[in-house]
Amino acid sequence: MIHGIGIEIVDMERFRIIIERRGQGFLERLFTPDEIAYCVLQRRSHEHFAGRFAVKLAVIKAAGRELRLKFKDVEVVRGKNGRPQICATRLGPEFNVAVSISHDGGLGVGQAIIERRL
Repeated sequence: MIHGIGIEIVDMERFRIIIERRGQGFLERLFTPDEIAYCVLQRRSHEHFAGRFAVKLAVIKAAGRELRLKFKDVEVVRGKNGRPQICATRLGPEFNVAVSISHDGGLGVGQAIIERRL
């Protein structure tokens, strides 16, 4: 049964400017150490941060007020097949989360569907 669906769009250039202005403290409030370590190694790290931020917001929207997730409760990891996956231990085993991240035209998009297992 679908618990919720979320989607978020992020302007990647705007996100780059925010990272430059606010620095490491900003990143540490939104991302886990593993997420930061992955993104800073990428050629255009701000695009990876923006995509992860978008999908985190999408998961939080899909979870709704009932589950009350925060940014660091949702960790974006790479699955064995290279696809993004969510590690959100606060959700518990009764939830399954499917996500997608895309970039194009200066925008990053994150989409999430949360299913509750019956």
